[in-house]
Amino acid sequence: MGLNGSESRKDSITSSTSSSHLDLELLQRLFVKFEPDLTIDSYEEAQGSGRGDNYTAALFRIALKGHTQPAGSSKKLKWEKSVICKRLPDCKIKREAFKSEALFRNEVVFYNTIMPEYIDFQRRQMTSVARAETRGTDCEEPVQWESPTESGDIFQAVPQCYLARDDLLVLEDLRVRSFTMPNRQAGLGSKQLEAVLVELARFHATSLAYKQRHPSEFQKLTKALVEGIFSQANAEWYRKYYDVLTRNAIQMVRQTVPEKKEHLAKLEEFLGNCFGHLVELVNRESKLSVICHGDCWTNNVLFRYGEDGAIAETCLVDFQLIRYGSLALDLAYLIYCCTDGALRKTNLQHWLQTYHRQLVRSLRLLLAGQFERVFGTEKLLWELINEEFKVCSRFGLGTAMDMLPISTCSSEEAPDLYASGTETATTPPELNVPPNEMCRQKMTDLVLELIDGGML
Repeated sequence: MGLNGSESRKDSITSSTSSSHLDLELLQRLFVKFEPDLTIDSYEEAQGSGRGDNYTAALFRIALKGHTQPAGSSKKLKWEKSVICKRLPDCKIKREAFKSEALFRNEVVFYNTIMPEYIDFQRRQMTSVARAETRGTDCEEPVQWESPTESGDIFQAVPQCYLARDDLLVLEDLRVRSFTMPNRQAGLGSKQLEAVLVELARFHATSLAYKQRHPSEFQKLTKALVEGIFSQANAEWYRKYYDVLTRNAIQMVRQTVPEKKEHLAKLEEFLGNCFGHLVELVNRESKLSVICHGDCWTNNVLFRYGEDGAIAETCLVDFQLIRYGSLALDLAYLIYCCTDGALRKTNLQHWLQTYHRQLVRSLRLLLAGQFERVFGTEKLLWELINEEFKVCSRFGLGTAMDMLPISTCSSEEAPDLYASGTETATTPPELNVPPNEMCRQKMTDLVLELIDGGML
């Protein structure tokens, strides 16, 4: 069943051929842990995302209805809740085409193992720093500490997860808390991008600090992950797919700036082994290697706005492509896939500085006086981030070839990749997204920017 289905059905989320099963009994077990007096009476399913919004899993919004009745009381209180269910596609060919099962397991590992460990680690570290500050111990450096609630420096910008298993996720419906998704075609504005960079910095800082404090445990976390796309084992699988992407990218740039012969030659040289370059970038070891989000683009970010119209809270979703690699992979992916050239020209350094400031702040809290020992000075860390970003900028180009056509097309033009099919998947599906002027301009601006900046 595709994401385009709009018909709601009661008490039957999946067909008899589905790989996952969710019913009243399971829902009751999930939520009675939070409210012991709860009885769920019914639920209703609705579409959870639109065409062009998600390609590696099927999303459904579930409206739960029930009541609570405290022991000894005859009064029943109305109870309602909305949750998001994410499951593997019913169609086997689509699961194979997108390697959905491996990607789904990555997200299960994130919610069941990585995120709980990160939360516990952050709280332990910040509590120990607070005690050291109170006692006036001889830390290597003074530590400015606030409670995690006041400072907001614990990374917890993810939806609450009620269930994570190999075929099914049940997550908080962020819409209930007034979170909204940005406009996919418009991309991210400067303030939106800054808000995402702050959360990425907290997320990455937790990785860096945890890796320093618990190296063997961190290694176990990374070994539980599977690189979803950019591994040498996938080279043949994605060969045709990336052949199409590279031809389209070259054609878009050639149509827009045919006079830029040298730029086109450099682009063609890089794209001649595009997938190999991306594999190399993902697998390179760096002092700034972390557990990356891996898929941080417009559709995987939600914002809650305050009464004054400013961003009050940011939340990251969809951790299927998490990987161990340079933190700059996330930065390049986010910046080059979600902004246009004019915005980057005036804001890029400011964005990286915003990220650096939050990374330093979070590292100082989590390393409890060991920042200088690990990273030297703040200036050295800034220089290292810039070096990593320059190297990984090519990753932004490689992913933009895939993401820009999808992000700039209309919902009507977006490919419906979950249409039913019975054939055997031997290669990834072709997107066949119609070209549009916005995509051509964004791709051209990106190529010229990287080549003129000496990054390609």
